Amino acid sequence: MGALKVIYVLAIAAALIALVVVGINTFYPAPESPDCHELLGPKPDYDNPAVEQWDQDCSEIFDAYWQEVVVYGGHVFLIALPLGVVIAVVGAFIQRRTSIFGAGLIVGGMGTMIFALTPYNPDNTPKFIGIAVILAVLIFVGYKLFFSRRRG
Repeated sequence: MGALKVIYVLAIAAALIALVVVGINTFYPAPESPDCHELLGPKPDYDNPAVEQWDQDCSEIFDAYWQEVVVYGGHVFLIALPLGVVIAVVGAFIQRRTSIFGAGLIVGGMGTMIFALTPYNPDNTPKFIGIAVILAVLIFVGYKLFFSRRRG
């Protein structure tokens, strides 16, 4: 029966992480990659002097796209990290009453926080903050689960 509980906890966690990922993708979709051929027309032949201008225009379009991707990744970070913290902390508080559901929320919250660090390669500052938050939540949840019971 213990293995079934572990599988159930992991299933809750996986479903919760999938819900967050799909929810973000549904309600806040990522910017679409531009198609220079669609926006600028067909690329001129290499012996045509207009090919350099076409390449420059396409490069500018992609530079703007990558700026949008960086902003999007920052927003996903700001959505998913706090959401993961809330889910994990709620799981810690309900863990005593419903151990399976609480454990599933804790693991799902941790997975959601890890997802917050992965989109579109944020720079090191958000990664550092995210990892610090994850560590703080792990310490808090660990304390609530393993040490606060001993006092009560």
